[in-house]
Amino acid sequence: MLSLLSLALLINESAATPVDFDTQVMPILTKAGCNTGACHGAAAGRGGFHLSLYGSRPDRDYEAIALALEGRRLNRRDSAASLLLQKPTEELNHEGGTRIDLDGSDYQTLKQWIELGAPRLGQRKLTGFRIVSSTRVVHDLQQPVQLSALAAFDHGSEQDVSGWTVFTPEDSSSVTVDHTGLTKVNRRGRHIIVTRFLDRVEAVELIAPLEESAATPHEQTTNGPIDAFVEQKLFQIGLHTAHAADDFTIVRRLFIDLTGRLPAPNDAIAYSTDTPVDKKERLVDRLLASREFTDFWTFRLAKMLRVASTRRNAKAMQAYYVWLHAAVAQGVPFNQMARQLLLGEGAVLENGPANFYAVTADARAQAEFVSRVFLGIRLQCANCHDHPLDSWTQDDYHGLSAIFARVKRGDIIRVTQSGEVIHPGTGEPALPRIPGQRYLSVSRQSTPEASGTERDHRTLLTDWVVAPQNPYFARSTVNRMWSHLMGRGLVEPVDDHRATNPATHPELLDWLTQDFIDHGMHLRHTIRQICLSDAYARSSTADQSMPEFYATAIPKPMMAEVFLDAVSDVTGVADDAEGSSVRAVSYAGLTLDSRALTLLGGCTVDDSCESAAVDADDLSVQLHLLNGAVLNHRVTHADGYLRTVLASEMAAKQIIETFYMRVFSRLPNEAELGFWTHQFPSRDKATAFNAVAEDFVWSLLTSEEFAMNH
Repeated sequence: MLSLLSLALLINESAATPVDFDTQVMPILTKAGCNTGACHGAAAGRGGFHLSLYGSRPDRDYEAIALALEGRRLNRRDSAASLLLQKPTEELNHEGGTRIDLDGSDYQTLKQWIELGAPRLGQRKLTGFRIVSSTRVVHDLQQPVQLSALAAFDHGSEQDVSGWTVFTPEDSSSVTVDHTGLTKVNRRGRHIIVTRFLDRVEAVELIAPLEESAATPHEQTTNGPIDAFVEQKLFQIGLHTAHAADDFTIVRRLFIDLTGRLPAPNDAIAYSTDTPVDKKERLVDRLLASREFTDFWTFRLAKMLRVASTRRNAKAMQAYYVWLHAAVAQGVPFNQMARQLLLGEGAVLENGPANFYAVTADARAQAEFVSRVFLGIRLQCANCHDHPLDSWTQDDYHGLSAIFARVKRGDIIRVTQSGEVIHPGTGEPALPRIPGQRYLSVSRQSTPEASGTERDHRTLLTDWVVAPQNPYFARSTVNRMWSHLMGRGLVEPVDDHRATNPATHPELLDWLTQDFIDHGMHLRHTIRQICLSDAYARSSTADQSMPEFYATAIPKPMMAEVFLDAVSDVTGVADDAEGSSVRAVSYAGLTLDSRALTLLGGCTVDDSCESAAVDADDLSVQLHLLNGAVLNHRVTHADGYLRTVLASEMAAKQIIETFYMRVFSRLPNEAELGFWTHQFPSRDKATAFNAVAEDFVWSLLTSEEFAMNH
């Protein structure tokens, strides 16, 4: 006969440990790949079984697994006979192959959960997720790196969840990671590994220096924080900086970046012969204060804000552009510009910012537009399902859309007391929500007593967007400026800020963001800071194999519009073969129906493309430049600058030097001068001389050096 103590021990031994569905079952299914987009996480599921993408909706998944089809996927009397176990172990035919080891601990956990009645206990909630690495800098490629995933839960414990974390290298040929997080780096460079546990995603950066000789630090610059951060990363990766660019390169680079124009030959010569040590600073300040800067950066912002989308109403477009031009000219802080746009309403013909709501067709399009332009995020990925690579949910997407649902478009932009968007996940009207933050109160009563914020949630949204504490607004703005000036963003693409797309220089991006905030979010301040850095002033002639570290300047293709205007400046011919004589970088240029712009890579009027560039590698672009009207018409024009030069009886050497200054903002070197001089016949052979001159100018304009801001 059993004693009471023996009976108690027997009962205790037979009692199974509870299994939590949300934090123990779901990670197993995610690790096994059951809820990926290629399997049951697809929009329509697979084989009649639909799970939320990467387990983002455990409540729905529980219903699909434990309750749907009268619970036929689970066998509570004989757990091993459950479809949930027989399919992924391939005891029954399974299109997805073997996903769970029949003898493994994950199988036992699922089996135990079913034997306990397959409850959804809600015992704990995930509160934190982090990755611990044995090292982040890998000097010896033969030495593996252990990545450990730690999850924190609301009852205060932290658990190693490496076995249930999905490790995905950006480049599987460069990095391999096993199921425990043991990582092997196969080649040198910067590598990103995306990790996922439940709804949390984190990116891990591993750096394998390019050369062991980088064990001693680079000589540190004294030129300020930007260069300190850049050079720190260069030391870490094992790259050495290129030498400083020469004066001719710098003056051309600054003019194109800040004004969208080539420098006049006199400007380039004056800068190269200037001697004060602060000459670059004085030139930058002069350009920032110029009308050309205002025109060019208004044009850039106009493309980002889709000013040309309103061109069907010419007066409305003009009002939009005039307001934007005045804001740039007056140095209005960018957060104030954003506030006016987000709260824009009234007659589109009179109130420029109201047109911000005339460039999209509906509330969902407005939400996507706002998130890309002011937050630098691609929220549209959360339209049909929770974002697979970030924390954004369908609630965020449709909640932001709901904020704009009461905005009525037309000749007058106004906010009404009705309007909604339907959440596809619930079939109900979406609740207004600030993305990633909170829901906003909703008044279903169309009464005059409804408060202003209940009628127009844009005020609360705007306060959040432009607040200094917002983790996206200032950061995405400075990243855009950095991208334009340096050739690529610290986060690239510039409108894809997310946890799984980390900045190449996170500390630098943090500093630039805070500096932008501290100086009132003035665009000119941050542009000036970047232009005066040593990183901006480097030569572009060195190795370009790892441009993301800025050891050299990155050659930047000209915007299509800047390229066309530059051709006009060089040739002295404003009109093209289509009869248009407007500058491409201008108000009129925004609506220019130009075949040349289309062929050169200009974006459509409905796109937010701030810097659509000439793609010199594109075959259609090459053919257009080789034999199209863009160049031929202007080079051979009877009233062009070349005809004036030829009529002046200028010698071949002077012609070569003159056009080198106009095209490249520099004089030819000895080899170039010798080559071209040899091509020209004597002046008494006028026809042949003129033909060579045309070929010479055409050759310069079709060169990579001309098309690039280098």
